[in-house]
Amino acid sequence: MIKSPAEEKPSDVPTQIFEEFLHALEEANVSTELVARLRKTLTEERNLTERALRVAVLGPETLP
Repeated sequence: MIKSPAEEKPSDVPTQIFEEFLHALEEANVSTELVARLRKTLTEERNLTERALRVAVLGPETLP
């Protein structure tokens, strides 16, 4: 079943911007693993701490 735009939960502005950013990364052929980590951190967990962003960008094995 397809939902109409009125039925879908409207996303907030930061989420819309993050999704546009992530889409641009995909279009630029950035690693799918990196994009997935960023999507999880930015839009799902909404964890914008320096540590979380470092892990998303560099990978979990890079931090002590």
